[in-house]
Amino acid sequence: MKKNKASSSAKKRKPTVSKWARRDSSSIHGSGLYAKRDIPEGTKVIEYVGELVNKKEATRRDQLRRARQDMGDDGCVYLFEVNKRSDIDGDVPWNTARLINHSCEPNCEPQNIDDRIWIIALRDIEEGEELSYDYGFDFEGWEEHPCRCGKPSCVGFIVKKEERSRVRKVLAKKARKERLAREAEERRAGRILTGDLTDLGVLMREDPRRSLAVAESLTSGQVQVRVGAVSGASDYFLGGVTAYTLRQKVEWLGVSEKKAEKCDCVSEDVARQMARGVAKQFGAKIGVATTGYAEANPAAGVTMPHAWWAVSWKRKGGKWEDRTGRLEVPGKSRTEVQGLVADTVLRELIAWLSED
Repeated sequence: MKKNKASSSAKKRKPTVSKWARRDSSSIHGSGLYAKRDIPEGTKVIEYVGELVNKKEATRRDQLRRARQDMGDDGCVYLFEVNKRSDIDGDVPWNTARLINHSCEPNCEPQNIDDRIWIIALRDIEEGEELSYDYGFDFEGWEEHPCRCGKPSCVGFIVKKEERSRVRKVLAKKARKERLAREAEERRAGRILTGDLTDLGVLMREDPRRSLAVAESLTSGQVQVRVGAVSGASDYFLGGVTAYTLRQKVEWLGVSEKKAEKCDCVSEDVARQMARGVAKQFGAKIGVATTGYAEANPAAGVTMPHAWWAVSWKRKGGKWEDRTGRLEVPGKSRTEVQGLVADTVLRELIAWLSED
């Protein structure tokens, strides 16, 4: 009965009002308070009121709050320390100040004045500006309190100012770990990364005599796009050719028509001829080539997508060295096959340059 009487009494209390503030919806979170008029720095904007409880009861209520949060309910904190003996639990309907949202760059702050909690303007606040203060949560449990204030100094979580650099370090370490895991997975899947292409540029520029040209059939220009996307690629990338038909391969790249006809232009030898041919065509020291089937074609006897790639290097005295390989890509779409083949030949080129 006592609890019911207390609840009944609480319902009769009117929400606190302030000549300085009005309630409205907030882009930060739910509802907020806004300046009803210009507020001078140092103004007592509104009092933070609530139920006065002892420390033991405050601890119990905070534990209940954490339990509710673990179950997916509201985990908002409304407890304010008044003195060594008591706290204010502001989670009551008549405490209008509880609507003030957190900001990492606040325009107000709570101050304890004679055991009463007042929200004080930190600076002049213009009419219509949303009121905010720094909730100042400790580092412990920081992940429980996401922040949506959107300020430049915000770390994405509600934590006291002096602990934000600590949160940034944790987040940076976590992001780096996740990035490395993604990159490892990408490499396992045969993908080439931006950092790998940067390495390609560095390796090509190590020797100013190195230059590159690209011939593509299966990959339809994707190798050239990857190479050309690297800053400074014009220092070593001379150009490329996308040749789909046998006639184009013969006329532009010097591929043997007789050999190409026998294998439908898809073989180790054709890939090697394409790599050497494009290097000759552009006057490059290194040629890269791809040819193959981006899709299965049972009618033509092609049961799965596969490709041949080649990297050809013209050494001193005009002698050619070649690296070639075959890649099978079952269960992938046409665009996935093209991307993986383009990544593979560039990864092989980078590996060769690293060894040279």
